[in-house]
Amino acid sequence: MSGATPGAHAEPAIGWIGLGAMGAAMAARLVDRGRPVLGWNRGAARAADAAARGVTVTSDIAEAASRDIVVSMLPDDEVVREVLGGATVLAAVKPGSVHVNCATISPGLSRELDGLYRSRRAHYVSAPAFGRSAAAAGGQLTIVAGGDAEPVGLIRPVLDELAVSVHTFPEPAQANLVKILGNYLIAVTAGSLGEVAGIAERGGLKADQLLDVLTERLFSGLIHRAYGQMVAEQRYEPVAFTMRLGKKDVDLARAEAQHHGGHLPLGDVIAGALGEGVAGAAAEQDWASVAEWFRTRAGGVR
Repeated sequence: MSGATPGAHAEPAIGWIGLGAMGAAMAARLVDRGRPVLGWNRGAARAADAAARGVTVTSDIAEAASRDIVVSMLPDDEVVREVLGGATVLAAVKPGSVHVNCATISPGLSRELDGLYRSRRAHYVSAPAFGRSAAAAGGQLTIVAGGDAEPVGLIRPVLDELAVSVHTFPEPAQANLVKILGNYLIAVTAGSLGEVAGIAERGGLKADQLLDVLTERLFSGLIHRAYGQMVAEQRYEPVAFTMRLGKKDVDLARAEAQHHGGHLPLGDVIAGALGEGVAGAAAEQDWASVAEWFRTRAGGVR
């Protein structure tokens, strides 16, 4: 690996592409754990924020892309294809290196990128993460890693710094499928919490009275508790994941269902609710606030 001295074991050099809220939190977590990171971001403001958290920043994406392990966290298929599939990044990729794509993208694009990196004798791993930026900063993510066993094993110590659990799959696209279906289920959960809160309020209860009962034991998982508290308090700030990105992920799940000859009826409703928010003034609000769309239609208090 880079920087090795004769007879000594050297840690792999880590590059990072994409220093938005999640990317910066994850990269800073690695720095905090003693793993230097060289990061690149298209926007200077985000790059400066990451630099303030200890990430070494470069304006040259090729420099970041030439590391032993390159992690990327980009927003959607369009940007991922443009950046990771672009000539500058691909020309910088070293044979034997591992690209770890943490973005939530379509399984089809994941297969495409896997082929591109194989053609350059490099490894490609999809490793999308469940969790908000606060979880990333504390190493509390759940990561789904898909790819060949050898590169997944090579990056496992890095993933373990970021996550409380890492689930592995033999193909990159499988990890992306798990992630988009997981995000779809979170969106459905947020909507259903809004609905039951609305009916409870219509019936004379406070939302927290209902959700305290339901999330104590019956629905005591992380998502029901965290989103249930947001719905009960009608508190959706600070924004951790925007409605625009949430709509993108629900649409990915719907498209994947269609690809396999299926249909997600609840997905149509959720996508419609998120679409109204994106088309209006809520595109950059937290996607959990879609619960309010369902709450008001159930007769609740906004």
